[in-house]
Amino acid sequence: MKDVAHDTEPRVPVQARLTALIADEHHLVRGGLKLCLKAIEQNVTVLEAETIDSAVETFKTHPEIDLVLLDLSMAGSSDTTALERFTKSCPRACIVAISSVADMKTVQTVLAKGVRGFIPKLAGRTAFINALRLVLDGGIYIPPEAFAAPQASTAAATVATAAAPETPAVSRAEALRGARLTARQIDVLAQLLDGKPNKQICRELNLAMGTVKCHVGAILGALEVNSRAEAIAAANKRGWREWLTPSPAHSRHVA
Repeated sequence: MKDVAHDTEPRVPVQARLTALIADEHHLVRGGLKLCLKAIEQNVTVLEAETIDSAVETFKTHPEIDLVLLDLSMAGSSDTTALERFTKSCPRACIVAISSVADMKTVQTVLAKGVRGFIPKLAGRTAFINALRLVLDGGIYIPPEAFAAPQASTAAATVATAAAPETPAVSRAEALRGARLTARQIDVLAQLLDGKPNKQICRELNLAMGTVKCHVGAILGALEVNSRAEAIAAANKRGWREWLTPSPAHSRHVA
């Protein structure tokens, strides 16, 4: 049976044979990414490119490519030049950006160009694998590092304390630092634990659908899980349900 290509979704499920293109200047980085892909699909076919020009040529001559892992600094800079050149030539590619920079501004800029994920080079092997699985399952991966600003961590601890004053503040703060969740991500996770779908979360928290999806993706990455159900199970296992209860005060926060 032939695979059916879609413009907005990966062309094969995770379980099927996978063909990927790794575009990175460094041999060691390509080798590490190849190992992550093999952890997802042992029989994966991996094509490699050291320059943007060769990456474009490889993609155009191999229509079976399902996924492109693209280093944003291939053009010799840390901006989005490499991505812009590739997407202009290969607009239908399913791209996951790889970068040594993971600040929110960079992540938002890259996501706005239509990539399906953004993975920092400093992410661990497990994070890489989970991120790629999420993308291949049709999701969009947002790295938790993008939300991990010092003020966000402080806000998260403050919101958690207000949500459940009967729970020791130290244990809550430690849990939040370990999971690297922001205040707004805590709000969204609380809604997930309450069994609410994205549309209802949008209404409850006064957020756009795209924003909710980004926060859900960040939560999955922070908890190192692949689905909403697994995120709920992980939060329950950590004993968070007691103090992650949606409150009217939370819904008045602005993202």
